[in-house]
Amino acid sequence: MTKMLEVFKNNYLKKFLKSHKVLRNKQMVSLEKAKTIGLIAIITDEDSYKLVFSIFTKLQSHDRYVRLMCYIDDKIVPHYCLTQLKADYFCKKNINWFGKPDFVQMNDFLQIEFDMLIDLTETPFPSVQYILAQSKAKFITGTLPEFKEYYDLFIQVEYPNDKYEILKNIQLYTKKLNGECD
Repeated sequence: MTKMLEVFKNNYLKKFLKSHKVLRNKQMVSLEKAKTIGLIAIITDEDSYKLVFSIFTKLQSHDRYVRLMCYIDDKIVPHYCLTQLKADYFCKKNINWFGKPDFVQMNDFLQIEFDMLIDLTETPFPSVQYILAQSKAKFITGTLPEFKEYYDLFIQVEYPNDKYEILKNIQLYTKKLNGECD
């Protein structure tokens, strides 16, 4: 019965997303030249939090506006996830029955027209699908084959948990596509 309910929820989400398309001002930009960046990730434990937060911090150090939105698959956000002005976390209580995250910070995140939105998730999750589909970002990239239709650049990687390798690939391929490589 639970499996059938999940299929129903996923089908409802897909139908909802098809009927609520967001008009985006698509624009190719390299990671190096992006001035506003959105990051999406799923936090599974304190180590994954530290990794994602270090990437968030590193990207901020290049005089950019970077926003982080992370999902925690639990009933509450753990104590080690420190909410900041530009870093927000959500959990099961912030999601409606078919996977739509509904809270003020998410609505704010979705209104930002990022130069680049990077999906750092390793497994498909309905709330991430919703964020990708509803974002106004000019350029969206990620590594999940299940979400290819939402990406402007799909990067196939051998190890999706190696976030720094993903960033290196995004930097390389966006520079190549913009003709910025030597």
